[in-house]
Amino acid sequence: MSELVIVIADLYLGAEPEAAPAARGTLPALEALSRFAHVRAVEGSWRSWAAQWLGLARHAALPPASVAAAVAEAALGPAVWLAEPLSLTEGVGRVLLERRGRLRLEAAEAARLAEDFNALYSGSGLALTVLPGGTLLLSAPSGAAASTCDPARLPAAALAERLPGGPGAPALRRLGSELEMWLHSHRLNAERAARGAAPVSQLWIWGGGMAPAVPRPGEVLRGEVYGSGAYLAGLARLGGSACRALPPRLPEPPAPAPGRALYVLEVSEALQRLPRADLLGALGTLEEEWIGPALTAVRRGSLERLWLLANDRAWCLRPRDLWRRWRRSRAGLESLT
Repeated sequence: MSELVIVIADLYLGAEPEAAPAARGTLPALEALSRFAHVRAVEGSWRSWAAQWLGLARHAALPPASVAAAVAEAALGPAVWLAEPLSLTEGVGRVLLERRGRLRLEAAEAARLAEDFNALYSGSGLALTVLPGGTLLLSAPSGAAASTCDPARLPAAALAERLPGGPGAPALRRLGSELEMWLHSHRLNAERAARGAAPVSQLWIWGGGMAPAVPRPGEVLRGEVYGSGAYLAGLARLGGSACRALPPRLPEPPAPAPGRALYVLEVSEALQRLPRADLLGALGTLEEEWIGPALTAVRRGSLERLWLLANDRAWCLRPRDLWRRWRRSRAGLESLT
C-alpha cells in the first residue's frame, strides 16, 4: 500500500491534567512515530484534512452536519445540525463530560428518541432523523449562524464554557435546555438504568449548516474510507463511494503497490472495552491493534507513507525518516503534544 492514514478522531488533550509530561506509562509505537515523523498543525479539523486528502476539496469546508445529511433518506429542512447523545457528570460547581460520556446509542434507542422528539415538536418544523450508525440529525426550517463545539473537545471542560455563540445561539441554547429537561424523565433512561447503562443527559447540538450539496459529476473518492458515523458515510457518498466497516485491527498491508486508505478510530470506543476510564490504556489498545502494525509496515518497507492525525496535529512517516535517530523521544502522552 502506498499511503495509509490513521485518525484518532476524539483525542484532544489541551490542558488536561492527564496530558502532563509525567504521564503514567509509555506508548512505544506512538513515541517512536512522533520521534521520527514530520509533524505539522492541522488547520480546521481532521474532517477537513481528510476531505482534502480524499480529493473532495469542495466539501472540506462544509460543516459536519451538512456532510452527514448526504446519507439521509427522509426529507430535511434547509438547516441541519448533529445531535449527539451525552451522559453528563456533576463536578464541583459545574457540569462535565467524561470521556465515557459520549454515547453510541443502539439503532432502536435512537429511533425511539427521534420518534418521541418528532411527536413533541410536531408543527414546529424541527425534526430528528436517524442516520447510519445511529447518528441523530436535527433539521429545522431555518436557522441563524451559530458557532458550536465538537463534543469530542468537551471532556474536562465546563460545558457552560462551550455553549453556542453567535446570532443563532439563543435558539440553540433554549432548545438544549428543553432537551435536558425532556430527557431527565424520558422512559428510555429508566430502561438504561435498569441494565446499568449511563443515562442520556443531553443531545448536544453542533456542527450545523445548510442541507448537503449535490455531488458533481466526476467527484471521485481518492482512497478507501473505514469507520463509523454519518460524517464518513456522507463524505464517501459525496465522493461516489461507500464507507466500509472498521475491522477489529489493521489488516496486514500488502507489498508496496498503489493504494490509499483512511481509518478513523475513537478513544471513546476503546474505553468501552476497559474496566475503568484509562486514557493511556485505551491508547495502548489502539497501539496494539492499529498504530504498532502500521509502524511495523513502514519499517518493513511495505507501506510508503503513514499519517497519524490526533490532537490537532498530523504526523507523517516514511521509511527513510527512521534514520533520523538523533531526534529526541518523548514519553507517554507528551509525545502527542
